[in-house]
Amino acid sequence: MKTTFLTVPYLLYALMLPLGAHEHDEHEHCEHEHEHEHEHEHCDHDHDHDHESVVVKADEHSRHILAIQTETVPAAGQRLVYSVYGTLNVPQHALRTYALPSAGRVTLHVKSAQAVRKGDLLYTLESPQVADAVAERDRADAAAERCSAEIAAMEQRVKRLNDVGTRNSDLEEQLLFKRAELRQLTQDAASASSRLSMLCLGAEPAQENGALCVRAAADGTVRNVGFTQGGWGEQGTSVISMADTAALEVAAPLHAASVPEIGTVRSPLSEEGTWRLDEQVDPATQTRTLYFTPAKLPQGARAGQFCRLDIYNGTLDDDDIVTIPDSAIVKVGADDIVFVEVEEGTYAAVKVHAGESRFGMTPVEGLAPGQRMVVKGGHELRNLLPADGAAKKAGHFHADGHFHEGED
Repeated sequence: MKTTFLTVPYLLYALMLPLGAHEHDEHEHCEHEHEHEHEHEHCDHDHDHDHESVVVKADEHSRHILAIQTETVPAAGQRLVYSVYGTLNVPQHALRTYALPSAGRVTLHVKSAQAVRKGDLLYTLESPQVADAVAERDRADAAAERCSAEIAAMEQRVKRLNDVGTRNSDLEEQLLFKRAELRQLTQDAASASSRLSMLCLGAEPAQENGALCVRAAADGTVRNVGFTQGGWGEQGTSVISMADTAALEVAAPLHAASVPEIGTVRSPLSEEGTWRLDEQVDPATQTRTLYFTPAKLPQGARAGQFCRLDIYNGTLDDDDIVTIPDSAIVKVGADDIVFVEVEEGTYAAVKVHAGESRFGMTPVEGLAPGQRMVVKGGHELRNLLPADGAAKKAGHFHADGHFHEGED
């Protein structure tokens, strides 16, 4: 179905960018054409209300005051059976805790709510246990290296004797014992390295001072720092907890006695995603939890954010009908309109034919899937529409969200 626009004259909000020279030229050209009858008829046709839409503009400051929010118009022909609200949470599998691998003094390198990348330094640990283990490993490595060097020297002596046709039984016997000693020293060095690794839990001792450097194992956000700078902690004490923000999911409760048949689940957070329904019923609330994992989170999404989930099942007969939030529909006289974002800060008032509201959502005709519709701030944008065919005067929005004509 072809999109229908409001039958009112074209308007540009004067708070925003002024009309370009090209637009002024067109207006002057149109006035000039009014001097000629055939051109006058052409100009009247251009202003035929059946072919024009109201376009209003709001600058960044006004959009901030009005807290304008937009959503994508969903696919057509889907039957909404239920809408439910939940919160964006970090699932347990996306949480990671960094605890002290051994007792020591901690120097923090990150703060709460800080975003980190894999490999970033989280904290360093000065630990006597680690220092002892490092020293033990170094001694074992040095002993094995000395033994290896002695063996190489003895092998050279034996070779020179053999070259001149002379044998030294004692030297050859010592060489055998040294080789056996090297095998033992190599095992000791490997054991010392293993003990150090267990103390470090995958971290690496710094080369300059021997402090243990603990780095992020994956991208994420620091959720909590449970330690004081320079404090002493015992082995196993939690220092930092991190969350994989890419794994955020919406958790919404559904009453166990009236869980609808679920075909697809959509959310304003993401065009696509996966869902699952908890089989267990919470005995305290008699609810089952519906989980929705967005395929891609929008910028600024955060844990604890309130989110809507729309549950669809089956299809409608009319492929021109889309289901949108009630808050997107604005009454202008007897008409229902929706403000559609043409570009950033520019909105076209589109006339729609609305059906019966259900669960805070209304099926409408007149919108195309994929358009960006205003779901918050539309009632305030309505103040910019002309009244009785007359263009509204320039004005401004106050911090209370009310529009006032004239200069501030």
